[in-house]
Amino acid sequence: MTLIAGTMLALLAVALVLEPIVRPVADATILRPDSDDEDISPEQRRRDRALAALKEIEFDQATGKLSDADYQRMYERYAAEAVVAIKEADAPAHRRTDAPLAEAGGVATATGARPKFCEECGSKLEGSGKFCVECGSRVGV
Repeated sequence: MTLIAGTMLALLAVALVLEPIVRPVADATILRPDSDDEDISPEQRRRDRALAALKEIEFDQATGKLSDADYQRMYERYAAEAVVAIKEADAPAHRRTDAPLAEAGGVATATGARPKFCEECGSKLEGSGKFCVECGSRVGV
């Protein structure tokens, strides 16, 4: 009797362990990238990244990971980037220019000035490199 109960318990444990492996994936949408992401413009991606950065620093400050001085400095930087990104994303495509970005120091203007922030990830650019240190994207293209 004990042998049968032990065998049944072992089979149940094996079945529970193997079930996720042999079961077909019911929710395959988790594994595939969202098709809507491909339709998002670079301006909308930049806006989303800027807003996510603001949320992140607010969370970090609330949990005590950032000092008040660091929070203030970072908040001012990301808030300015978010405002520019929102204006750019909401502008009609035929009216989009680099003027608002150039005012904020985001991208190079027609004069050939070097941008101060990466267009892809928003990190501050330092030195005279051709690529962003944070994300690896080409700078000033």
